[in-house]
Amino acid sequence: MSNYITDVIVHIIEVPLRTEWRISLYAASTRRHAIVEIITSVGIHGYGEASPSPAFMGETADTIKVVVEKYLAPSIIGIPVNEMSTIHEKMNCAIYGNSAAKSAIDIAAHDAWGKSLNQPIYNLIGGANKKQISLSYVVGIKNIDSAYQEALKYINEGYEVIKAKVGNDYHRDIEMVKNVRKAISDSGKVVKLRLDANQGYDTSTAIKLIRELEETGDLESVEQPTRKGNLNGLREIRMKVKTPIMIDETVFGPEDAIAAIRLEIADIINLKICKVGGFYQAKKIANMAESAGLKCTIGSNLELGFGIAASLHLGASTPVVCMPSDFACGIPLHEFDVIEENLLEYISNGQMSLLTKPGLGVTPKKGILFGDDKN
Repeated sequence: MSNYITDVIVHIIEVPLRTEWRISLYAASTRRHAIVEIITSVGIHGYGEASPSPAFMGETADTIKVVVEKYLAPSIIGIPVNEMSTIHEKMNCAIYGNSAAKSAIDIAAHDAWGKSLNQPIYNLIGGANKKQISLSYVVGIKNIDSAYQEALKYINEGYEVIKAKVGNDYHRDIEMVKNVRKAISDSGKVVKLRLDANQGYDTSTAIKLIRELEETGDLESVEQPTRKGNLNGLREIRMKVKTPIMIDETVFGPEDAIAAIRLEIADIINLKICKVGGFYQAKKIANMAESAGLKCTIGSNLELGFGIAASLHLGASTPVVCMPSDFACGIPLHEFDVIEENLLEYISNGQMSLLTKPGLGVTPKKGILFGDDKN
């Protein structure tokens, strides 16, 4: 029996954060999420998520609702959930861009497809290449002493990479790195430090800062040091420092990945499934990166459970995702989630175990968003 899409529903939920989240682009104390629900002809419900910030992605939960309801949903009604190439072709014909909205639909379709076959998504997109995913922990822009305590706490919980948000103030960033390095030293453990500027520096400032930090210790990588469209600047930074350069905001789809590879602007791609168009597009980018000799990690847009589960399936099935990933950082930040499962129970010693139930492997929480339906 054909399992085709009969309805697409967008749920918006706003979830308070336990502490303020601050990066160089914005600060937030709450987060609005768009949850897309796909219903199929055989009664299966699939769920996907996108949690974009407007400063980072140019989309919001509210714009996603409009785009899905007016453009994307009408274009995919009647298409079998396993026909991903057709789903993406129809969505791209319906509206340009809006990769977060398309990601949520893609994830929901994969969830419904996996449920229809009684298989976890990772078995549909390459199989489980690994049984656990190594995680990195992200320290946002905050009081330097608080950053020290937070870094030390998570180092002691087994995280082997700490990612510190920088990009607002050169001198403050130098002090932040000193304090996080002190936390690493005080822990007595072997832990690497990753920096993420979220486009906060100009080219010359990024080069100066990275070189200064290289004189006092190693950096695992520096992520998105300058503006996403400044490809020549990113290339110059990469050529003039020893530290590997990671790109995130520069890559919103396969076309961006091709340009980055051709210009040799980076060593690593932050492969965010909820940013680049879902599983279908993320796997394309991963294949490009692997062919070009780049590495990948999977980052976070502070997703809730559906988005985190999707990232976990992507990481499990994608060998080039070989660097610790911070896609789970939304778990401790949100006051509550919209899934029944407590994903913290899947994390131990800086590693996250796979979700092995069909589809995404998570269940909508009764009463919060989806009424009594728990399909």
